[in-house]
Amino acid sequence: MIQKKWANFCASLEDWFKISGFLFVFCGFWMFSPAFIIVGAVYLCIAKPFFFVPCVLLYLAWFRYTKEWPEMGGMPWYWFRTHVYFMSWGGDYFNYRIVKTAELPSDRNYIVGSHPHGMVCFGMIMSFASYMAGITDLYKGLKMWGVTLSGQFNWPLRRELLMLGGGGAATRRNLEWILRQKEKGQAISVVAGGLNEALMSAPGKYHLKMKDRKGFIKMAINEGADLVPMFHFGENETYKPVTGICPKRLRNMQAHVMKDVGFCMPSLMGRSLIGLPWGGLVPLQTRLVTVIGGPIHVDRNPNPTQEEVDHLHTVYCEKLIELFESHKGNYGIRPEQRII
Repeated sequence: MIQKKWANFCASLEDWFKISGFLFVFCGFWMFSPAFIIVGAVYLCIAKPFFFVPCVLLYLAWFRYTKEWPEMGGMPWYWFRTHVYFMSWGGDYFNYRIVKTAELPSDRNYIVGSHPHGMVCFGMIMSFASYMAGITDLYKGLKMWGVTLSGQFNWPLRRELLMLGGGGAATRRNLEWILRQKEKGQAISVVAGGLNEALMSAPGKYHLKMKDRKGFIKMAINEGADLVPMFHFGENETYKPVTGICPKRLRNMQAHVMKDVGFCMPSLMGRSLIGLPWGGLVPLQTRLVTVIGGPIHVDRNPNPTQEEVDHLHTVYCEKLIELFESHKGNYGIRPEQRII
């Protein structure tokens, strides 16, 4: 009896350790590190200048030297993507897995649309930034990349984590650099809806910002990369939006920040790590599953017409809706719920 209780205690302690490590990275380091690092560096340079000023100068030199790297594929490190265990701990927290619906031959390049954005993009991070969920076992011969806002690479240490995980800037230059590699089998995940879609995220709702998102479609035609829809079931359930007493005013304020700054953190609410009734920044523990669809063949055309881009965009959206409709019943989504 004592051995059984001890084994249960050790298992619970191990689970707590894993969850705490995952939450520290995503809810602590990821969200708040830029401000703390910058303020802390300034303070330490004033308090201990002889030690910290050289460290800051060295990092600034490194930052300057690697300034162009986010637009040249970053610096993906296979060991980092397969051995950083907080990714697998996140997989345990969300009971995460990847569902493969079709083969993606390694003799083609791919642009993979990631939907929905959600508040934090957990699905895209755990599928394409990390190899811990087994995506490279499911799709042999493919090399995974992810792209995000260029402004994300202005923050110390966050930029290095992004680049080590195969992340780069969502710019034409970076996508061309990846898709024009000698080796085929390059797969780039693009969160097409962007931050506008993140601001619309809410549990039980599937609002996608797709009507005017055709840049990745045109890039696919320019480079002859096949398009692949990917949907993260449970992504919008990881946080609840904070609307306040005047949601329309809050939404307008966020839109102004987006326009002027180019980035706006969604107002989100999860659960509290210490059980406070009003919640906190810990994501809600929900089931998260990434379903990857089949490829849409795209012939290379350096100068496509607008009609060709519009037609392929329509085909892509139809395939995305078909993917959602085919699998939504497996993840507790009611038959009448639709992508909007």
